[in-house]
Parts: sequence; C-alpha cells; structure tokens
Amino acid sequence: MLEFVIFNLILLMLIILLNFNIYFLSFLIGLEHLISIILFYMILIDYNSWIYLIYLIYSVCEGVLGLSLLVSMNYEYGHQKINFLNMM
Repeated sequence: MLEFVIFNLILLMLIILLNFNIYFLSFLIGLEHLISIILFYMILIDYNSWIYLIYLIYSVCEGVLGLSLLVSMNYEYGHQKINFLNMM
C-alpha cells in the first residue's frame, strides 16, 4: 500500500513538472521536490547508507548546475522563461 502511495506522489510530481514549467526556477523547485520524494522512498526501502550519500551528492550537484544555468540564462537573455529556449 505504501509503495502505491509513493508511486502516485511521484507520478503527480511528474505531471506538475510537465504542466507548470513556464519559469526555470519553478522547474528546479519541482525537480528538488521530486528528489526528496525519491530519497524518502529509498529510506523506506532501507537501502545501504552509502547509496543515500551518493544520491545526495548527485542531487546537490544537480541543484548547483541548475542554479548556475539559471544565473547565466538571466544574464544572457534577461529572463528565465523556458518557452524561449524551446525555439533554439
């Protein structure tokens, strides 16, 4: 039952990421929320503790790269809308 609830939360988060990604910052916040849901699921399954550390390292690197991309987009284009990037 718990796996079904977690699966529905992940599916809901993916739907939110696909529908509300007008701004890059809201997309990054949604992605970080998805990472926290997956980490919670990994804790419930009780994987090895090294996997938590590796997963957190990758998620921090993803967050830093996303924020640096956000700053460079704001510097280069003057805004952070994702719809403009789809035309490139």
